Amino acid sequence: MFGYIRPQKSELLVKDYDAYRAVYCSLCRQLGKSYGFCASLILSYDSTFYAILAMSVRGECNSYKKGRCKVNPTKRCDYCSSRSKSLEDAAALSIAAFYYKLEDDRRDEGFFKRLAVRLVKPFAKRWRKKMIKYGYSDFDMLFSDMLKNQLEAEQDSACSVDRAAEPTAKALAQAARMLSNGESQRRVLESLGYYLGKWIYLMDAADDLEDDLKRGGFNPFINHLSLDSEPVEDLDAAVYERINEIINENAFMLLSSFNLIELMGNRRILENIVTLGVSSMQKAVLFDKKAEKSKNKDKSENDENRDNSENNDNAKTIISN
Repeated sequence: MFGYIRPQKSELLVKDYDAYRAVYCSLCRQLGKSYGFCASLILSYDSTFYAILAMSVRGECNSYKKGRCKVNPTKRCDYCSSRSKSLEDAAALSIAAFYYKLEDDRRDEGFFKRLAVRLVKPFAKRWRKKMIKYGYSDFDMLFSDMLKNQLEAEQDSACSVDRAAEPTAKALAQAARMLSNGESQRRVLESLGYYLGKWIYLMDAADDLEDDLKRGGFNPFINHLSLDSEPVEDLDAAVYERINEIINENAFMLLSSFNLIELMGNRRILENIVTLGVSSMQKAVLFDKKAEKSKNKDKSENDENRDNSENNDNAKTIISN
């Protein structure tokens, strides 16, 4: 996963943010305990959301205790005081997602990315073997099928935005469905996972749009918005407004699914993420980044014009003398 599912910290109560951090740190510790110290480094906001959702559906781990951070021993953190299946599930999900993300990156054109994958892959292989040994072959199959279906979709020159996002959506739909035993709750969780996965994929595609245009990589928005011959510097606000409309439709369905879920805790945290966190991340990716680039470009042009003006003035002075 890609780290887009984050809370809006400024809008959380202090106790809710402390609870969020406690789950985040507990998942970090669980990754280290189950798969080795280095596995803690792949901790993500997305897998933390999955852990909190699982705990809230199952009513797990409502008490925490203080302990030393494994990564930074000088820091004290809150951790779940008892064993949690939800944390174990989220750790396994992190491993599966990371391993198959590496498999996807291995096919990337970039030399340095492929080199980084080759360096990290031996660790990921060991983690994957442990994950399957712990009984999480279903997660492995989910992400394996997701990658296979994703590659098939990307080879279709007429691939639509919906079809491109479908593999990720279906994988997270099944991962969310596994969290409950009740059939009605499973259906709602499946719907939540589906639109969450779709939202993540679309956000990642929007984030990579300019890079994909430069190197001729696959991106569903390029075909959908007929941007094949569009220079990157000519992408205007209207392009991102249209992308925002598409992602907003999915975000609405995500929130609608969330409102139907029966939770046994952490509702304010999860609600913050699927409302404020989602909208804040969309704004950051679609508009703030573009505005920052435009600002830096204008500044660069102004500096260049000022330098040219100073050079001209110096030239006039020399001629005058």
